[in-house]
Amino acid sequence: MINVLLLAGSTEWKTSPAAHRLALQARERGLAVHTGRVNSRRRLLIAQAFGCTTCDGTYLAFGPDTNLARLLAWMNELHTTPTLFGDQT
Repeated sequence: MINVLLLAGSTEWKTSPAAHRLALQARERGLAVHTGRVNSRRRLLIAQAFGCTTCDGTYLAFGPDTNLARLLAWMNELHTTPTLFGDQT
């Protein structure tokens, strides 16, 4: 049984229309979607647009004193700014 779709591989693949379609199909089937190496605001917004339920990255590990505030601002933006596609969760 599959419980989670993992979007892995190159950035080109993970941000492609094909990956987006797979993520949307997985969410329609009630599956969680996880993507890796999300280390920028742009990639975080893409993960949200794709309907990803979780993501990971090393952004915070490099310069946590500076990057924690940035990461928290990105997360706040995700939770307070409407998307063009509506709520994907």
